[in-house]
Amino acid sequence: MVSKKDIKEIYNSLKDEINHHNFLYHNKDQPEITDIQYDQLFQKLLKLEEEYDFVDRSDSPSSRVGDTPQSDLKEFIHKVPMLSLDNAFESNDLYDFEKRIFNKIKKQKLEYSCEPKIDGVAVSLIYKKGKFIKAGTRGDGEQGEDITHNVKTIKQIPLTLKGTNHPNEIEIRGEIFCEKKAFDKFNNDYSKSDQKKFANPRNFVAGSIRQLNPEIAAARPLKIQLHSLGYVDKNNFFKSHQEMLNIFLSWNLPINPDIKLVDSIEDVLSYCEKLTKKREALNYEIDGVVIKVDNSSIQEELGYSARSPKWSIAKKFKAEEGTTEVLSVNFQMGRTGTLTPVANLKPVKLGGVTISNATLHNMDEVERLDIRIGDFVKLKRAGDVIPKVIKVEKNKRKKVNKKIIQPTHCSSCSRPVSFFEGLTPNLDLSKLKSEDPSCYGYSQFKENLKHFVSRQAMDIDGLGSKTIDQMVDKGIINSVKDLYLLEKESFKELDGFAEKSINNLLSSINKSKNIKLSNFIYALGIKEIGLETSKNLSKKFLKIENFFSASVDDFIAVDDIGEVASSNLFAFFSDNHNIKFLEEMIDLGFNLIAEQVSYGTSKFVDKKIAITGKLSSLSRDELKIKLEDLGAKVVNSISKNTDYIIVGTDAGSKLEKSKALNIEIVPDEKLNSFLMQNET
Repeated sequence: MVSKKDIKEIYNSLKDEINHHNFLYHNKDQPEITDIQYDQLFQKLLKLEEEYDFVDRSDSPSSRVGDTPQSDLKEFIHKVPMLSLDNAFESNDLYDFEKRIFNKIKKQKLEYSCEPKIDGVAVSLIYKKGKFIKAGTRGDGEQGEDITHNVKTIKQIPLTLKGTNHPNEIEIRGEIFCEKKAFDKFNNDYSKSDQKKFANPRNFVAGSIRQLNPEIAAARPLKIQLHSLGYVDKNNFFKSHQEMLNIFLSWNLPINPDIKLVDSIEDVLSYCEKLTKKREALNYEIDGVVIKVDNSSIQEELGYSARSPKWSIAKKFKAEEGTTEVLSVNFQMGRTGTLTPVANLKPVKLGGVTISNATLHNMDEVERLDIRIGDFVKLKRAGDVIPKVIKVEKNKRKKVNKKIIQPTHCSSCSRPVSFFEGLTPNLDLSKLKSEDPSCYGYSQFKENLKHFVSRQAMDIDGLGSKTIDQMVDKGIINSVKDLYLLEKESFKELDGFAEKSINNLLSSINKSKNIKLSNFIYALGIKEIGLETSKNLSKKFLKIENFFSASVDDFIAVDDIGEVASSNLFAFFSDNHNIKFLEEMIDLGFNLIAEQVSYGTSKFVDKKIAITGKLSSLSRDELKIKLEDLGAKVVNSISKNTDYIIVGTDAGSKLEKSKALNIEIVPDEKLNSFLMQNET
């Protein structure tokens, strides 16, 4: 009889063998066995896992796919901030970069690590004792989103690091991307199933890693390369950047093969020039070169600015340019009713991306360029991403080329168009609904509705983008009011709704009737009026009815409101169509709660409070609202003027800085008692 120990040894040996072949296939492109032989090994593994529940499957190759879909993306805390890089565009910028370094360290000779700057999505991987634990996005540099379930499906990533010399905990950073050929193939196959093509590889990757269902990410050809370090629990673990990369390789982590160590800025520039020539031949998109001081102790001495390391810089490629023909111009409607002129172009390839549309921003820009339908125009990808028309080739213009005419009426509902500053046309209709059915299927109403139900607005859980599209397309919702008249019978024509989900959604809709006035104002989607401004308006006016008689001067007297925003507010609340809509909402039983004006004797009035780490009882957004209700000002950065810092688990660098500045620290476990200290 085979013992439990023997089975474990057989199982672990099989895992090692499969991981070895995965590494050769996905990281080295040097397979040693056929696909059939690999499948046979994998089936053996699955059989052992099925028969014996005591084997350790945590790092099994079979665990890469099939995790339970997520209900949402949880927060991911960076213990060390994930900063951006300063940019260099000209050779002199690199010489200036070196000069700043020499002024600080008084040294005249350095080595630099040069590597291609992959145009992908930044990601952090957490390993504990050599085992892959977690992955997250950059986010705001301190807090991103947990995408472990998707990143785990990328077969280049070892679930267990090779070797034995691993820190107890290490955060390794890199870039997820998609190779050009793989992207083109996926896009072509995708479009054959009547799906809309992805615009470019980066958008494709960004959408893939934020999927809630890991099976979707697993089916997509994602790659990763690791290039830098976040947190490591052991000081001076790596003596240099190159040493770090070599150790990454020994752990079976994928790095870029084109990384090179050079010993002068002249050699850096030579590397950039060679890579520029090689760019088109690469099987992945790049937008520049990342240059790093190689020596780790010098990196530490140079330190960081608020947004970037002082020992690294990105040399950006010049934006690629191309010429193509303007076939037509359409006016696209946005959420706030703005109609934006968009040039439809004869497809042209720039930087590996096919460009067929470019925004013309507004009629002022159309007139400045003097652009006409049929013109040949010069394009560039601004920031190597966004296509922009920079010049009209007037020497190629024909007499038949037509001027672009400002629209006078909406092509959908025939309502008149008005022109504001910058000659940007706006549709003159309610920002929330239209009584003309011919306009329902168009973007404005749908986008308004999606904004209206969003988390920071009415916070209606369960009413996602696809559901709204369905409801509008089928005529179930023709106005915002219809949303609050829904019954169970309304869902019979909709896909994906069971009894429980219907009840939950109806409950969430009903709950949204009791909401802060500030959230309701924000939900209205008035141009230039964000959530913070809505809070200030709520404190000033207290009731929605008070907005109807307010003048422009009344609005401009509110904190943070300028002339443009006050004019937009006056126009909205003096419109009879909008007043009727708001009165209907009140008649439906809306209870709009005014923002707290008096903070009583709260000890937190005007106190500056920072938050770091993951909290056990509240999300950061929830805590922020609580603190602001008590009169506090929640700040993102630490300074000598910060009064308190609230600290959860996995706290970042803010904590250390707070200690150095003697800022009062409030641990997560004492948060409730801290918040209850309202009386001075």
